[in-house]
Amino acid sequence: MKLNYNCVRDLMLYIEDNLEYGYRLYVNELKLGNYEQQTIVYSADKLYEAGYIEALKKKTIDSDLPQIEVKAITWEGHQFLDNIRDNKVWENTKNILSKFSSVSIGIISNVASQVITNIIKSQLGLS
Repeated sequence: MKLNYNCVRDLMLYIEDNLEYGYRLYVNELKLGNYEQQTIVYSADKLYEAGYIEALKKKTIDSDLPQIEVKAITWEGHQFLDNIRDNKVWENTKNILSKFSSVSIGIISNVASQVITNIIKSQLGLS
């Protein structure tokens, strides 16, 4: 299955806006944009593997999809969010990355960070 980076971003923003401290968010119950449930759960699973969210992942008998309960966004997850939150930065990042057939979530974060740095340098007249 291919990782949908727009879904990853939208899911992280949703978690940040809707998960209260000390509670859990049940990913399998989410309706997020036009994404299929499988895409949302897969994105959450990969964010968990990348260490961007703390979650409980359970296999169930009645579904092929694991049940994912998000407990928190990790420090690394917040850094990732800070890099991709701004729409202008996200669009510039996607434009840069569109030239490659495959990139990791870490690379996305790094490129977004560089885009932000370049915008700041430009605003300060340093570029």
